[in-house]
Amino acid sequence: MRVKRRIAAMGGLGLLLTACGTGSQDDTEPEHAFPELPRAVAEPVPQPSHLSIPWASDGAVFHEVVAAGLRAKTVDLANTAGAVTARCPADLELRDGAEAVCASTFEGLEVEWDVIVGPSTDPNGGAPVQWSAEPRQGILTLDGAAHQVYTVFGPDLVRCTDIPKAVLVPLHGTTNHSCQTVMDGKAGKPMPIEVGLVHPLLTCRQRTVHACTG
Repeated sequence: MRVKRRIAAMGGLGLLLTACGTGSQDDTEPEHAFPELPRAVAEPVPQPSHLSIPWASDGAVFHEVVAAGLRAKTVDLANTAGAVTARCPADLELRDGAEAVCASTFEGLEVEWDVIVGPSTDPNGGAPVQWSAEPRQGILTLDGAAHQVYTVFGPDLVRCTDIPKAVLVPLHGTTNHSCQTVMDGKAGKPMPIEVGLVHPLLTCRQRTVHACTG
């Protein structure tokens, strides 16, 4: 089985904060008021610590090690807590050129991953080979999207479109969903959401400290 897409290195597992688009930033709060989106999310469930994710035990065979890593990567996709599983073919080996399609689930939604083993990029000269994985789809969650807005803007309230609890979406593509901040009773401009490898990406051309305004 040939994997069509390859990535150069294994993606990071940590949560990275996104810059909200490009354009000017201003500490002042101009007058702005946009229509409020239908879903208010006051207390989103945050992403759990990777320490809480079941990892492979010492001496585990390679396909179990990869499956454990994919559980953590799946939580990164969703950006929130949820029931996660992962599995890989038992014949996946730690050797240069090995390839496989693995699968993980988040709240019952299945994501396929293209996994490849290749030369290590470790500058410290560690193991000669390493594995990397790229999902064929992304996961959008209501809590994950709202949590990212709270992280970036720190508003009084976040409102979103009718995002399901969890839904499969194209990776790095438009989702037809958006969220906005509410600060001092004023709703900011709705921000279209994309799904990345580690958290939702918010599209905003112009922002203040607490809101997208343009």
